[in-house]
Amino acid sequence: MSNFRFIDRNVDVSKILKQVLDNPEDWQAVTTFKNTAGDKNPYGFLPMVMAVVRDANDDPKNTELQMNTPLYKKYTEIRKWLRNQGIYNTSRAAFFRLKPGDGVGRHVDDGTYYLTRDRYHLAIQGTYLYTVDGEEHQIAPGTFFWFNNKKYHSAYNNGDIDRLTFVFDVPHSPKNP
Repeated sequence: MSNFRFIDRNVDVSKILKQVLDNPEDWQAVTTFKNTAGDKNPYGFLPMVMAVVRDANDDPKNTELQMNTPLYKKYTEIRKWLRNQGIYNTSRAAFFRLKPGDGVGRHVDDGTYYLTRDRYHLAIQGTYLYTVDGEEHQIAPGTFFWFNNKKYHSAYNNGDIDRLTFVFDVPHSPKNP
């Protein structure tokens, strides 16, 4: 059985991409958010919905608390696309980017939060190699897919521009894409 489910490979992401590219200052917004944990100034994290912790020592992998960020309402095109997919409420959701030649190391999304969620990607710009439990796929812009994030996975930007993707979680449901 495949660790990937390709839902669509031809999504028109041009309006979503334009909205993200037109707002480069938003990549620094996370530095101002309260009650968050982890890297407060990452290169490529633009959250729409993110984990909330009660204490700086709390692990976001084990919290069900979340909040819409101040950026949530601003990014109307991704919200419109989600609605068109029948997704009205996400759990965590963010845009991520990787510089050419950079990657996200092999890891498993563990913790209690992930036990009840499905994870999806919508590739928006650039190409990248995505690997889940040894299964590799070259991902191009416009690809919408689910993958098994409970197995080891990694990403590598093998293109020549920043990889930009929208990653979001939704509670398990037979109605999920």
